[in-house]
Amino acid sequence: MFTLDLCVGGRKQSVAVCSTHLTACPWLMEGRRRKQLAQVTSAIEATGPDVACVMGDFNFHREAENSSIPVGWAEIPAIVKLGPTWDFAKNPLLPHYLPLQNIYNGLGLGKRFGWPSRMRLDRVLVFGSNLNCETGEARIICDQPIHERARGKPPLPQSGCVLREAHRSLPWEEYLCPSDHFGINFKLSVCER
Repeated sequence: MFTLDLCVGGRKQSVAVCSTHLTACPWLMEGRRRKQLAQVTSAIEATGPDVACVMGDFNFHREAENSSIPVGWAEIPAIVKLGPTWDFAKNPLLPHYLPLQNIYNGLGLGKRFGWPSRMRLDRVLVFGSNLNCETGEARIICDQPIHERARGKPPLPQSGCVLREAHRSLPWEEYLCPSDHFGINFKLSVCER
């Protein structure tokens, strides 16, 4: 976590910013993620900032996990509208990154037996009465392969012989993306009190 002291309208305001990566795994770890998020947000609140932001890979595999967001903290509507930040159909890195049998492809049986392949795993939560979340702006970044050879190519299927033959054997130019998650770029205004 880092803290910035800003001058807004002639008044000093403290802004705390924290990045986090909560425990992965659907269902089984929802309680652990709830506790982790509560620990992070309460530690930030204890420092007494005027404004705070926690962002990162929350690993919320289900939208129902939004109930884990502590009272007083909120998501920015523009970021929610962006939709999935982890998408098997759009990120060619995922078939190479994940093992051949994984929860997203039904342990190799096919995606109809697996977990949904489009999720909003990454979140930005804010805290502070002098934020205008409704006017926030956001966009997805780092959602394209690094090398032009991979751009426009469909990703490998989530299971089957085509995946088995190509899994971790293609040159990096064919699939490498900046991350298995897409990035979020956002702008938010701190208002005078």
